[in-house]
Amino acid sequence: MKIGFCAKLDRLQEVEQAGFAYIEPSVTSVYEMSDEAFEEARKALAQSSIPASSFNVLFPGKSLYDWEETDLRAYLHKAFERVAALGGKTVVFGSGKARRRPEDLAYPEAFRKLMDITRLIGEEAEPFGITVVIEPLNPSETDMINSVAEGACLAAAVNHPCVKLLADYYHIARSQERPGDLERLGGIAHAHIASPEGRTIPLEREEGYVQMFAAMKHTDYQGNVSIEGKCEDLLKDGPRAIALLSALWAEA
Repeated sequence: MKIGFCAKLDRLQEVEQAGFAYIEPSVTSVYEMSDEAFEEARKALAQSSIPASSFNVLFPGKSLYDWEETDLRAYLHKAFERVAALGGKTVVFGSGKARRRPEDLAYPEAFRKLMDITRLIGEEAEPFGITVVIEPLNPSETDMINSVAEGACLAAAVNHPCVKLLADYYHIARSQERPGDLERLGGIAHAHIASPEGRTIPLEREEGYVQMFAAMKHTDYQGNVSIEGKCEDLLKDGPRAIALLSALWAEA
C-alpha cells in the first residue's frame, strides 16, 4: 500500500521531500490552468520522483443537476485528458456542493439523476483508462451519498467498470459509521484518511484506523491511501504520518 498526500501541484517538491509515494491534486486546479502553466506542471511531474497517480475534486461548485449533457461531456473530456496527460489513473468524485440535491427535487428522483450523471462520468473516463471512485461525504458537506453503504449502492446501480467506491476515514467517523462495514460491502478501490479531530494529518494511533485497515486487508485491497488533512509542517509531520499508517497497515 502506497501513502500519498492531497495537495496542489505547486507543493510537489514539498510532498516529495516529506517522503510520500505520490501527490493527489485536484482536477479543478489542473482544468483551470492555462496551456503554458499546464505544460510546466507536466514537466515538473516528469522530473519528479513521485507521480500524480490520483486526483480529487472532480467538479467545481456548480450543481451537477443544472449541467447540459453536452457541456458536462465537454468538461469531463478536457478534465480527463489533462489528468491522463499528468499520469493520473484514479479520480475521486466527491464534489459535495456540486452533487447537493436541489430543494425542489425529491431524493428518489435526485438519486436517479445522480446515477445517470455518474454513469456518464464513467463513460467519459473509460477511453483514458481512468477509474472514478465515488466518495461518500458526511451530511455537513452534502445531502447525497452520505455513507459508504449509499456509495456502494450508487456504484452498483451505475454498474460501469470504471466507476468504483472510495472510503474516507474522516467522513466515516463524522457520520458515525463502522469502518468494518467496508468488508461487508465488498471492498473499495481508493482510500482517504485524516484525523476526525479537526481534519488533520493522522499522527496518533486510532482504533478506527486499525478497523478500517483490517477490513481493507480482508477484501484484498490493492489500492493506495491518500492523506487529506491539514498540516502546518509537512516536512516534520509527513514522515511521522507515513510511519504510523505503514505500521498500522502491517499490523492489520
